[in-house]
Amino acid sequence: MAKSFRKIDMKAEDALATFMDKNFYSKLHDKDGNHVSYERKTDISSQLNGIDVELIVGNRHFFIDEKASIYYSNAMIPTFAFEINSMQHGHEQPIDGWFINEDLKTNYYMLIWPNVKCELTDGKWIRKNPSEIQYSDFTIIEAMLIEKKDLVNEAIKHGCDKVHLIEYAIELREMMGISNERKDIKVDDYFKITYTGALNEKPINVVIQKSVLKKIAKATYLISEDGYAEI
Repeated sequence: MAKSFRKIDMKAEDALATFMDKNFYSKLHDKDGNHVSYERKTDISSQLNGIDVELIVGNRHFFIDEKASIYYSNAMIPTFAFEINSMQHGHEQPIDGWFINEDLKTNYYMLIWPNVKCELTDGKWIRKNPSEIQYSDFTIIEAMLIEKKDLVNEAIKHGCDKVHLIEYAIELREMMGISNERKDIKVDDYFKITYTGALNEKPINVVIQKSVLKKIAKATYLISEDGYAEI
C-alpha cells in the first residue's frame, strides 16, 4: 500500500527549522562580519510562494526555500531530489512540483543533508524515527545555498529544461501507470529522473549529483549546536 509521510514531514521540518534558526540564521554574518537579518516565514501566503526564510544582506533579499533529505539522514547520500510533479488529492492530473513552478517567489534554495542522533534498539544503534525527531536531535548538517536561476541554467546544460523535464515525467507516468514500484530514467552521469510509486503522491523528481550542486553553490556550510562554518 502506498504511503504518505506529509504529517511526519511537517513535524520533522518544524524541528529542523528550529535547529536552523538557533544555530545558523541567528548567528549568520556576511563576508564583512556584519550580522545578517532574517525572518522565518510561517504565514500561508509565504508558504504558498515557496518562502521559508527571508535573509536581508544590504539591499539584497534572499527568499529561501529550505529542502531537506530527512528520510536519508545519516546516509551521506551523494544526490538531491527536485520535484517535477506529483499526484495530489482531488486532482486527476499531476500538479507541477516546486522545481518547475515558475509562479513561486523562491530565488534561493537551502539544500540540507541532516544527521540525527541514534538510539539503542534491540541491541543495535539506529537513527531516530523521523516522527520522533526534536530540534536537539540534529547533530551536524551540511547545507548548500544555491541560487535558483543558477540551478535552472545548470539543468538546461544537461538537457533538463522545463519542457524536457515534463516530457520525461509524462513518459514515466505512461510507463508506470499506478504502479507502486520505482523507476528511473538516466539522463547522463549527473542527472536522472525518478518515479516513486510507493508514495501516495507518486512524485517524479529530477535527481542531481551533489558534485554538480557543490560547483554552483554560493556557499556550503557545516552546522551544529556550536554554530556554523563555511567550507
